[in-house]
Amino acid sequence: MPKGRPNSVVSRLQLQHEEEALKRVEQEEVKLLQRKLWQLDPMLWLKERFKEDPAHFKWSMMPGYENHVWDGSKDPMYRSWLAIAKGAADGKPNWAGIEAATGTGKTFTLSRIVFWFLDCFEDSLVVTSAPKQAQLTLHLWSEISKAFYKFKRIRPKAALYTLRLVVDDTKAGDEDFDPDNPNLSKSWQAVGFVSGVGSVEESATKAQGFHRKDMLIITEETPGMPDAVMTAFKNTSIAGNNQILAVGNPDSQLDPLHTFCTLKTVHHFRISALDYPNVVLGKELIPGAVTQHSIDRRAVEYGVEAPMYKSRVRGISPEQDTDSLIQRSWILNCVEHELPYDYSYHAVGVDVANSENGDKAALAWGNGNQLMEVHDFSCPNATHLAYNLFMETHELREKHYTNYNTRKLYEFDIMPGMVGVDTVGVGVATFNALLDEGLEPVSLSGGQWEDCIPEELYRDENDIDGSDKDKYRKLYKFQGLRSQMWWELREDLRQGKIKINIDDKDLLSEIIKELITIKVTYRDNFIAVESKDTLKKRLSGKSPNKADAIVYWNWTRKGYRLYGGAMPVVG
Repeated sequence: MPKGRPNSVVSRLQLQHEEEALKRVEQEEVKLLQRKLWQLDPMLWLKERFKEDPAHFKWSMMPGYENHVWDGSKDPMYRSWLAIAKGAADGKPNWAGIEAATGTGKTFTLSRIVFWFLDCFEDSLVVTSAPKQAQLTLHLWSEISKAFYKFKRIRPKAALYTLRLVVDDTKAGDEDFDPDNPNLSKSWQAVGFVSGVGSVEESATKAQGFHRKDMLIITEETPGMPDAVMTAFKNTSIAGNNQILAVGNPDSQLDPLHTFCTLKTVHHFRISALDYPNVVLGKELIPGAVTQHSIDRRAVEYGVEAPMYKSRVRGISPEQDTDSLIQRSWILNCVEHELPYDYSYHAVGVDVANSENGDKAALAWGNGNQLMEVHDFSCPNATHLAYNLFMETHELREKHYTNYNTRKLYEFDIMPGMVGVDTVGVGVATFNALLDEGLEPVSLSGGQWEDCIPEELYRDENDIDGSDKDKYRKLYKFQGLRSQMWWELREDLRQGKIKINIDDKDLLSEIIKELITIKVTYRDNFIAVESKDTLKKRLSGKSPNKADAIVYWNWTRKGYRLYGGAMPVVG
């Protein structure tokens, strides 16, 4: 005891220290309890912590919604947020997917979810991702920037950089962040990750580098996200509170967003513009968002049953992309309806490969307009593929050729000249081997075949005296032969001129998926079908081998240029 200090004074000081220590413990316990409540109830956090009206996110709280019949999910943004919160509270993944109409406040809500997760989970990581940097900067990170002053008020040490928000900037400065390896930074933060930069493999590898005990991954514009990156995000979310929220305007039931939403482990929500406050309450409460007028305009422009209307107004995933070349219904019609043989040639379409583990080769066999069989297989030797079409097993063995166990030309009564081969790239080897055997294959490459394009009669407006009245012009112009062949198949399917005899339902489903995936554009009066390289990049390296083989079969069976002259157009 210090000399000269009475015991009563020491006792009072000791008691005061104990009371202050107890008070600090109680304050910490209150803070922990408060944080736990905010973790469980995002709307409570929004109201008490962020000072915003929960009704902007839980629309049913607004007067006027009492008798509203919901077109999409009820309170979709609130319920998706709540799903993430429940998973975080339970310490297990509770992923959510949102298919949304345009102009329904997705990015506004996502920015608040980012702030909530960072504020409620200490040392957490939020990864926001989109295919292009502009999509991140112009949408979600623009909203984050607008509301950052509110977050700064509750987290004074926070700092905002380009596509990066650090909660406690005293722990890790800007130099701590390596955009090529975001996990090198251990700071408490949100980062923007562009998934479309570089190769798909490179982006997927980087996406696998995100790890944290408490982590939220938000994917914007998810329909455009590479499949490999989405897979990487799912595989890296292995800790208890590792949540994924995928959002976007749906393009088709084949896109990465709808695929994610239909997983058994994902809570699926749909935002319809018909449920938005501006529309339900009949007044523009939220400037710049969807209105009844914009819905009516699109109803007239597209029609309420059109895929574009369903996607952009109601948040419904169409069966296929709005700019698909081939419609699913056309294919199903050619499966279900009987069709007589049209006396076109028996033929086979050959999509060549030359890889053990990469692209597969594919063959499409048909008798006239009857598609009889389609199969694909690994093909490490393109030259050997040619011999498989006519040599028996023992002949292949004797000559040391790889046996791919394909069907033979004679099984479908296919004559020389009715083997259509894609001769772009590795297909040349198969074509030359067939040519050496006297099978006269058809080389399918190069520019459009003008002699095979139908013509129409037209009247020249400048022909005043009528001396040149019988003028003809081509109905179509194509970017190349590939576009022309795909268009020919499109027209045959659309008009029901092909019978698809595929009994295997799984195989038929794969064929349909490949056929309806390819897109078409119209440029300078030319029909341009999506290139194979572009399509493969969009499909994360997958190639529509079976669909291409069908295209080649359909073109070859017409007998164009057979015996040196153009045959009549059948399709």
